[in-house]
Amino acid sequence: MISGEINIIFGWVWMCIGFVSGMTLGMWAEGEKWLGGYASITRRYLRLAHVAFIALSVINILYGKELGSPDIPTYVKSIGSPLMIFGAAGVPLACISAAFFRKTKYFLPLPALALLIGTAILVIGMIF
Repeated sequence: MISGEINIIFGWVWMCIGFVSGMTLGMWAEGEKWLGGYASITRRYLRLAHVAFIALSVINILYGKELGSPDIPTYVKSIGSPLMIFGAAGVPLACISAAFFRKTKYFLPLPALALLIGTAILVIGMIF
């Protein structure tokens, strides 16, 4: 399977998980005391995870479509594609973890950095 196709398939599957997470959060959204109340850090991390599931899925789908361009070198595709998947998987999972185990928030920069590097590799590959 070509690198870009993996990102596209991953993006659609991960987006479905994002919708399920949103539906789950929405079922108890009116409960002011649920997870410490609307403004609690636990609920904030869970809402951030839900948004990250969907937003990073869309970015992976777009990334995968760009990787289909014949002008992008193969090394760019082989490095950037897994970084983007790692980042898109890691950010929401780290947010969920941080919601319940605060010290795991320090893992958030790792998948975020993977997204930054993956995007930079694509941009450089498109320019040169």
